[in-house]
Amino acid sequence: MEQLKNIGQLCRQHYEKLVLSVVLILLAVAVWKLYEDSQAEKQKVQEVPTNFERMKVKLVEPVSVTEVQTVMKEATNPPALNFAGTHNLFNPVKWQQPKAGGPIIKIQTGSEVGASAMQIVRIKPLIYTVGFTRVATSGAGDQLVVTGYHLVVTNESAPLRPTKASDPRLTQSPYLIINETNKPALILREVKGTPEKPDELVVELKDFENEKVTLAPDKPYVRTVGYEAELKYPLTSKVYPRLRKDSPIDIDGEPYKVVDITSTKVVLSDDSNGKRFSIEQMAPP
Repeated sequence: MEQLKNIGQLCRQHYEKLVLSVVLILLAVAVWKLYEDSQAEKQKVQEVPTNFERMKVKLVEPVSVTEVQTVMKEATNPPALNFAGTHNLFNPVKWQQPKAGGPIIKIQTGSEVGASAMQIVRIKPLIYTVGFTRVATSGAGDQLVVTGYHLVVTNESAPLRPTKASDPRLTQSPYLIINETNKPALILREVKGTPEKPDELVVELKDFENEKVTLAPDKPYVRTVGYEAELKYPLTSKVYPRLRKDSPIDIDGEPYKVVDITSTKVVLSDDSNGKRFSIEQMAPP
């Protein structure tokens, strides 16, 4: 116990020296630690070149110029500009009034006026008919002699006759003798059966490249040789009746011509530029 008191007394007398000793010991440890760390860093620095030599280096990839080339290609071949469509920047809406009067029409497609707006009221086939009427004879009894044959020819495609505007048909009643060629429309080539009461007659049609056809007393020869149309212009309600191929027609002050008629359509041609218009729309009843 006495020794402990002496040690404590000694420490109180020399505590400055003790503190200094502790500080010096700590400083020596720190110096040693710094020396060790410096040696370790030196070793790392020496190993750096060796590690770089052994390291696998990833090559630098070339710069992709695909996008630049695409842009340059598009710049040298720009897309075509389409100014058509329903927009009004380059296609302003046009309003037009028919020359014959009436309300102003909004033109959006170009088919609201003119030939494109025409409508079909009806289309009628034009018929060519050759019929047998009777046998022509002379004498009586045993002296009865057949001299020829009476036929009737109806050609609805014949030119219209102004004097008979309500009936454009042209009817002929030719008297035919076998192989007589001086008649305007027909040549009788053969009579089948008895001359007094024939079963069939074979005739040549001069108007149709001398085509041979057959007809019987109860069965006339019939063929369609054309069409006649009636059109309507809905903007003015004007009706154009009895139109045939090559008929002139005035639509809202503009001259046109009928160039073709079928069972379902009428084709018009603009006299000013030759542009054709196919009319197939039927007019409402």
